[in-house]
Amino acid sequence: MRKLKYTAAALMICILMSGCSDDQNVEYHVYSNGVLLDSSTITPAEGSKNNSADFYIPEGMVTDYYKTYALTDEERRIYNETVKNLGRLKETVTLPVDSNIYSRILETIRLEQLSFNHISTWRLDYATDKQEFVVNFFYRLTTDEISSMNIAAERAAKEIIAQLTPEMDDYEKLKFFHDYLVLNCDSDTEDEYADTIYGALVRKKALCEGYTKAFSYLCNLVGIENVIVTGETYVRHMWNMVKLNGNWYHVDVTWDKPDDKLHEEYPDVILYQYFMVTDSVIKNNHTIVSYPAEPPKAYGTEENYFVREGADVTSEDGLLTAAENAIMGAVKSRKTSAMIKFSTTDLYLSSLAYLGDEELFTPVIERVKAECGENIELLWTDYYGQYRILTFIINYEN
Repeated sequence: MRKLKYTAAALMICILMSGCSDDQNVEYHVYSNGVLLDSSTITPAEGSKNNSADFYIPEGMVTDYYKTYALTDEERRIYNETVKNLGRLKETVTLPVDSNIYSRILETIRLEQLSFNHISTWRLDYATDKQEFVVNFFYRLTTDEISSMNIAAERAAKEIIAQLTPEMDDYEKLKFFHDYLVLNCDSDTEDEYADTIYGALVRKKALCEGYTKAFSYLCNLVGIENVIVTGETYVRHMWNMVKLNGNWYHVDVTWDKPDDKLHEEYPDVILYQYFMVTDSVIKNNHTIVSYPAEPPKAYGTEENYFVREGADVTSEDGLLTAAENAIMGAVKSRKTSAMIKFSTTDLYLSSLAYLGDEELFTPVIERVKAECGENIELLWTDYYGQYRILTFIINYEN
């Protein structure tokens, strides 16, 4: 994650952005160090053209939570004007408001104009000849490059959306997006586009910013209200919140990717420790930074992964039921892992004694075989034991 830098002479922040072309059937290319990365010929979709940018803005690449709920009317006016300036790659503008307010507006743009890929930094300077402060923007991409990246990202997103089925509810759509990004996008700190939707969906390489913006974009395309949250873990970090059935939940795709060792041994494992969780869970090891504004509160548990999947263990008698629910659901989807979570540390620790019994899960395996027609072998790991979670590894024998 890039950091805010404050000095007496300048304010700098890294932000990413996007817009729209007035041309029809335009061919775009993206080059990096002379190497062609992508080439596309497109006809912009109906309604995709506007007067606020010189490049292509796909539908769904704008999120409006902070703009709607955190900015005043005057700040929204400055926000809209700044979006136009950045969409036209304007290099210098007169500071329109107090620098702290402007910094907050720019952070709102960074988090909510998901298709703006081109801003590298901005700097506040004092123009002595005019005796006024001016904002200088620095861009890392051209309009053609931005358009090409947005087109390619849009195409990749539509391919993902096409895999949804009519019977899926919003929870299942969110889980599909979460699982897709975990399985198909590698964490990468070196790729120059790892902080973009293009990096996550096209190049399949991302930092937390790339994962988060890709997830937000997919949510927008299916009409699920969401907001991006910034904060800190052991580094600066970014993740999502989504609103489902009236309640907000945290989703951290980045932290639901297994570490390299577990992934290498079991490449299909998906973790759900940070899928649809409350403030209290996310705050175990995330610090929420209320900037550009306070995010919504997340208290609901009904759509939490373990509650929704019947994989929460609230008593010793419930261990096998929760395990069967989780494993049965995984096998029906032909997945190679399942997770259960214990409600207390004492319950988790007391259950460890039972897990040494090789015959403990025999009834579960037999019922899975009878219902799903699958012969399986079960292993389990305490990879997330500190969070009272057991992960089952499912090996298919036929």
